[in-house]
Amino acid sequence: MKKHMKTNLAYNPWFYSISSTLLIFVLGVLIITAQSIHSYDENLIQRLNLAINVIDRKLNDKKVVFSDIHELLDQPCERQNLVDIKMLYNQFQTINIVKDHHVTCSNNPRMVNHSPVYDVSNGILHITISKVIHPGDIVFYINDLYKGSGVLATFSAQDIYSSLEYISDKHQHFRIKADNIEIDKNGQVYDKKDTKNTHEIRSKEYGYTIKETTKYNYYLNNLLEHYLGIIIFFALISVAIGKYIHSSAVKNSSLSFMKNAIKKNEFVPFAQPIMDTSGNLTGCEILMRWKNKHIGFIYPDQFIPLAEESGLIIPMTKQLLSSSYDVFKSCEETIPNGFHIGFNISAQHFDPKNQNDLIESCKLFSEDSLAGKVHLTLELTERNSIENYDDTQLVFDALHKMNVKMAVDDFGTGHSTLTYIQKLSFDFIKIDKSFIDFIGTDAISAPLVDNIIDLSQRLNLSIVAEGVETQEQLDYLKSKNVDLIQGYYYSRPIPLEEFIEKYFS
Repeated sequence: MKKHMKTNLAYNPWFYSISSTLLIFVLGVLIITAQSIHSYDENLIQRLNLAINVIDRKLNDKKVVFSDIHELLDQPCERQNLVDIKMLYNQFQTINIVKDHHVTCSNNPRMVNHSPVYDVSNGILHITISKVIHPGDIVFYINDLYKGSGVLATFSAQDIYSSLEYISDKHQHFRIKADNIEIDKNGQVYDKKDTKNTHEIRSKEYGYTIKETTKYNYYLNNLLEHYLGIIIFFALISVAIGKYIHSSAVKNSSLSFMKNAIKKNEFVPFAQPIMDTSGNLTGCEILMRWKNKHIGFIYPDQFIPLAEESGLIIPMTKQLLSSSYDVFKSCEETIPNGFHIGFNISAQHFDPKNQNDLIESCKLFSEDSLAGKVHLTLELTERNSIENYDDTQLVFDALHKMNVKMAVDDFGTGHSTLTYIQKLSFDFIKIDKSFIDFIGTDAISAPLVDNIIDLSQRLNLSIVAEGVETQEQLDYLKSKNVDLIQGYYYSRPIPLEEFIEKYFS
């Protein structure tokens, strides 16, 4: 995580910005392409539906025609009657009366007794090959027959297709299918297989289907014709974003980001209560949280290691001590006497150039009226090693004179634990949660908890058990006469103001 925080904004800025630009542009083009295909398909479906409506309207007159002709079925053939009807309804090619499976009367004499007429589904559009008017041409027909007698009307394929000329797009070529025969715009039988890009709409009233197979170049043409401007605009936006990312990557390295956070007082105090074995509040540990207005809360493991490595932990701790002092000062009268307030510090605080800052920050608590009520405790972590134990002990002595207590934080997790307690005068040992978790388990390391407790008691050091979460752990620690308890069993860390309101109001 330390490496991540250190380098997450420090990669090669050009690589980062170019990669981001390409990614944004590609994603944008994919979205635009998907929208273009969806739009094209929607438009095609609308056109297919319109084609159905146009052809259906052409066929709707057959109801009136068939009704008029049915009145002539029992009368002698009067061809002129059918000619007159044909003149009124010009969309029909021929109008025929059928008896005993043969045309007995027609506006076109060539239809009479030419070929047998077989019963097929009434009222829907059929397709056949003409053998009379224009032999070999495609002919559409509708009939209304019962036991070989009734009415039959034919339509020319060209007449049907002419109505579609202004409906289909220049890239679209509608086909009509009926009786498992599919006809293209040239009136030829179409025998190619459908693909996944084939769309079709069926006439609910007349049973035929209008179809269109979209080729991929149709989608490309539609994309370039209607969305090229948007793609160019998106390319410009992607470049602008890439430049912004490049600028941000250069400007906002991890360290400058943290320095800026210090200036904005974004490192805020959270507090976790510390209880005695009877469950009474005796103090709290102040924990640093980074509250960024854009990201939200950033937890310590994501920035503390880099802060310690860079030295920013010094001003951050100073800021935390100061802001916490202000909060406690505001509620001084409600704080119980002898209340312990703990802060984490690192080995860097004992570097000669930082010692004075640490001591001056502690004076906020020790040289104020708060000193009569609270005891400040500094918890030294083991992430970094102490360079000079003699000089460090001198600082310990100065702090002790100010009534500041010293604690080893996360005892047992570092490389210098025993050296710390041998060479420095600590007052507390804080047992790390990783050891507390062994309580009640069969882990090989479980006896380590007993060893740490025994060592602390032999050295007359007070014990704080961190990370206590269960009743079993609490009962065990009580049985071992552990002094103080800290962990989720009582409370998670909460904002200091909330802690004050919860425990001191």
